[in-house]
Amino acid sequence: MKSLFIILILSLSTNSCEKTKNVYIADHLIDCTGVAPQKCMLIKENIIDDWTHFYGNIKGFKYETGFEYLLKVKIETIKKPPADGSSLKYTLIEILEKNKTQKQVNLHNNWKIISMEGVDSFEKNPSLKFDSNKNGVSGFSGCNNFFGNFDLDKQSLSLGEMGMTRKMCPNMALENTFINNLKNVSTYKIVDSKLKLLNKENQIIITCELIK
Repeated sequence: MKSLFIILILSLSTNSCEKTKNVYIADHLIDCTGVAPQKCMLIKENIIDDWTHFYGNIKGFKYETGFEYLLKVKIETIKKPPADGSSLKYTLIEILEKNKTQKQVNLHNNWKIISMEGVDSFEKNPSLKFDSNKNGVSGFSGCNNFFGNFDLDKQSLSLGEMGMTRKMCPNMALENTFINNLKNVSTYKIVDSKLKLLNKENQIIITCELIK
């Protein structure tokens, strides 16, 4: 009984020193200096956070430049870390996302909406155009043309109130859904040349492709 009690205490103690977490890994390495000059991964917990240097490694994870990752990792506290090492040990549990990035594609382009929360299909695809010179956004909402402004801070994106033309269409549901979704945009990411607009819960609500 005493041995069983000791094992239970040790088990609880071990579990209290570890946790699981989802982390994003950037698609490129960066020069950094730990004990000596080295290349570091860039890491963050939320998509809207700033990237921070990651000086260690993630056991079981094979990094490839040109891909952005979302990983599920186990983080353990090292009781007696080396003098020049981290007190935390990271171990890969699962690769949740691995997306090839294309740096030449950015937000400031013409985009056609190809899927959207609350809409199954389109008679006419809405569109978006982001103008970096004026911080302006404009496009076609499914019935009317619209125009307005946007605020951009790294990948945090918010769209202001939109001005619109006054055309009436037989079915205004698509336009209303589109404008409401735009109001809920909080951030964005570009994956395989597609623009994905996300709400504050990091859910994709609009997906766009480039208009060529």
